[in-house]
Amino acid sequence: MKKRSWIPIVVFLTCFPLGVQAGQNTGAPHDQASDARKASRKATSIPGKVGSDGKTFTADKDSRIWMVSNPDALSGIDGRHVKVKALVDAARSQLRIVSVSAIAEQRAGIKLDDDAFRR
Repeated sequence: MKKRSWIPIVVFLTCFPLGVQAGQNTGAPHDQASDARKASRKATSIPGKVGSDGKTFTADKDSRIWMVSNPDALSGIDGRHVKVKALVDAARSQLRIVSVSAIAEQRAGIKLDDDAFRR
C-alpha cells in the first residue's frame, strides 16, 4: 500500500523539471527592437516643426525630437510648421518621411472680417 502512494510523488518529481525546461526559451534570443521596426511599417501623421538644419523634426504633441533619415524630403522648408506622414522607428528615434503638407499659420489679433465688426 505504501508503494502505491509513492508512485504519484515520484512521477510528479521527475516530470516537473521537464515542464519547467519546456517553458524556457532555448532558441535564439528574441530581438524586441526588430519587432518594433516591423510593427511600424504603417505611415503615421505627425504635426510639428522642422528643425533649422532640416535633419530634425520636433513633434507638437510631446515635443519629442526625431532624427529624419531622409532629410532631402524636408529641404526648403527649414523651420516651418508642417504635418508629415512618416514611418516611425521609435527604438532609434528616427522618422522616414513619406509626405509633407504645410499647416497654415493662425492669425493673431483682431479679425476685422468677423461679424462683430460689420454694422
